[in-house]
Amino acid sequence: MTDETAAAARVRIRLAPGREKALRQGHPWLFSGAIASEEGPPDAALAEVESARGERLGVGLYSAASQIRARLLAPPGSRIDRAFFRERLERALALRRRLVGPDTTGYRLVNAEGDGLPGWTVDRFGDLFVSQITVAGLERLRAEAYGALGDLAPEGALLHLGRLPARRREGLGEEDEVVAGEIPERLWFRECGLEFEAEPRGGQKTGFYCDQRENRALAGALAAGRRVLDLFAHGGAFALHALRGGAAAVTCVESGPGLEATARRAIARNGLAGERLEWIRADVFAELRRHRERYDLIVCDPPPLAPHRGAVAAAARAYKDLNRLALRRLAPGGLLFTFSCSGAVDARLFRQILFAAAVEAGVRLALLRPLAAAADHPVAIAHPQGEYLKGWLAVAESSARD
Repeated sequence: MTDETAAAARVRIRLAPGREKALRQGHPWLFSGAIASEEGPPDAALAEVESARGERLGVGLYSAASQIRARLLAPPGSRIDRAFFRERLERALALRRRLVGPDTTGYRLVNAEGDGLPGWTVDRFGDLFVSQITVAGLERLRAEAYGALGDLAPEGALLHLGRLPARRREGLGEEDEVVAGEIPERLWFRECGLEFEAEPRGGQKTGFYCDQRENRALAGALAAGRRVLDLFAHGGAFALHALRGGAAAVTCVESGPGLEATARRAIARNGLAGERLEWIRADVFAELRRHRERYDLIVCDPPPLAPHRGAVAAAARAYKDLNRLALRRLAPGGLLFTFSCSGAVDARLFRQILFAAAVEAGVRLALLRPLAAAADHPVAIAHPQGEYLKGWLAVAESSARD
């Protein structure tokens, strides 16, 4: 089947009796275990989904090899074409114009299910758009989707990222592709008035972690006069906000190579006091065990420790150890920003982990506010799986005893 034929073809899926409740309530995912029958070509882009009684429920992106067999997009019989994607993109852009201030030019433009476009994320850095497509059905409609994005920003450059585990699981190509324009190795953009570098070709995710923008700004607002410890600092974005906020000193701990240079370039670019920054290249767990200095504000933002549900138990132990060690370094009255970006670790479990860590550390901890991804990362209310980033701002009401 040609790409054009696959894009036009539709599979007919009929559900087993009693398995349509979640779809009726708005959840976009249809799991294979809920299906009674499928009819149609396995490389079709779309599926029409019916209840066991034949009632049409919606049209979704089809993935023959995935446990999530379809991701619903629109009402039954909807035409999924360039105009459809353009309308969804225009809606997403209008929302960002309301949510993201003029002092920020790097943000999430499309957040998959949160914007009614499952399997698609797009981050924008000025006139550069960095796209990730992780669903087979959408991959077969890529020309329509990218055509619509080009209509939205005809002067923009577009990079398609293929090196993703999710694409490998779907059997999709893993090559990065330049779809439009010229793609720089690095480019500067603004976040809350600070300038940062994105590395779309070689950095993490789409080149920068846009999801922590509002949490970084909050940390910066609370940093004045404080000694700050930034764990898993990556390119030092939390550290820069803290320096601008008047932190007395900032210590970054990061094991990755080359990231101190990224942070130092941004410090110089923004005219911040680089002498107040100490950079330690080390394993965070080992450094926390070795280190004994106390800090007034600690940021603990590790990479995902539970990449899938089978890893949750081991990840919970690692998160507990990490937070216990961090709390032992927190001065009385000190503030803790702690996060998990593991989708398999839900908010309730993460709170339980933090409770256990505080008990073991001997710290009386008070939770001040929950933390989440920035507002340009909307989460569909019927799709809690989209709420991957969760965290807490907490205060140590008493100090740990070493």
